[in-house]
Formats: sequence, C-alpha cells, structure tokens
Amino acid sequence: MTYRVVRFILFCAATSFFRIRVEGAGNIPRTGAALLVSNHISYADAVLVGYTTPRIVRFLMWQPIYNAPGFNYFFRVLRAIPIDALSPKATVRALRAAREELLSGELVAIFPEGFISRSGDIGSFERGYEKILDGTGAPVIPVHVTGLFGHPLSYHGGGPFKSWQKLWRPKVSIRIGPPIQRRVTPAELRQIVADLRPSY
Repeated sequence: MTYRVVRFILFCAATSFFRIRVEGAGNIPRTGAALLVSNHISYADAVLVGYTTPRIVRFLMWQPIYNAPGFNYFFRVLRAIPIDALSPKATVRALRAAREELLSGELVAIFPEGFISRSGDIGSFERGYEKILDGTGAPVIPVHVTGLFGHPLSYHGGGPFKSWQKLWRPKVSIRIGPPIQRRVTPAELRQIVADLRPSY
C-alpha cells in the first residue's frame, strides 16, 4: 500500500510538471525479469522511466542521491539500490543485488553512463550492466529520454538549477525499444539507445 501511495504521488508530480509522451511501453514485459537501460539527462529520469510501467522498477542510484534528506524515504519505499562509486566493494555488492532481483523475476533499471549528461548528448556506457545480466537470461530493454536538457534538473549551464529554459511543463519523450536478447557491447548498446531519439 505504501508503495502504491508513493507511486501515485510521483505519477501526479510527473504529469503536473511535464508533458509526457511514451512510445513502445508494450516492450516492457508485464511479468518476468528485464533490465531497463536508459540515457541519463536529468535528476527526473528515474521518475519518468518508472512512469512507463505499472510494475516496480528497482533503480540503481548513486549513494549521495539515495541518502538525500527528504527523498531517502521515497527511495527506500521504491526499493532503489544505492551504489557507492567511491567503494569498489560496495559497487560490486550493488551490482550483485541488482542481479539477484533479475533472478527473482523483477524489473531493474540502470543508467550506464554513470552520470547526468553535461552536454545533452549520450556519454560512453560503462560495463556494469553486463555484470547484472550475467547468467540471468534477462533481456535488455533500451530506453531513451529526451526533452529535459535545459530544465533546472538537468546540467545545462553547468549544474542543477543553472538553467530555467524549460521550467514550465516541457515536452518529454520516452521511447522504449524492443527487448534485446543477445549480448551487446557497451558501444553497441549506447548506439541502440541513441537511435531511439525521436526525429521530431
């Protein structure tokens, strides 16, 4: 029940602050394991990617964001997986925890760039997603979020709250590609996600 309440609050916030267009939501399985892999354009990305499915999505997120006062309660309710980039052992534990969720048939999501884009373009993908997938047989679901570069929650201008160009209900497009069953390299996966960027 608590999860449903938190999800409802986030759903209301998303629809209030953004005009959201979702394409390909049917590519996210209704049941069973899958790893959602998305570009990272703003601090709102997890809420927006989670918006695309009624299922619980276990997001990996940086420990400092996970521990943010006022938000940690929501992250715990949503069962986010904190990852500490400063501790290799903690990183390994987080990746293993994400893998266990896949083995349990859950949805997991990761932003393989490891950081929010400073330019609006997609950066190089790290290999952490491969460790999460190892031996699970779960498909990768590529996701592309666009329309938020220039919003206060993006890094346009050099950091959060440096740009106010898209403050009032910007149009956000979330495109979800078909499941990928084969193994793909970080470069290949990055290109697949980049190719989802809408042309309009």
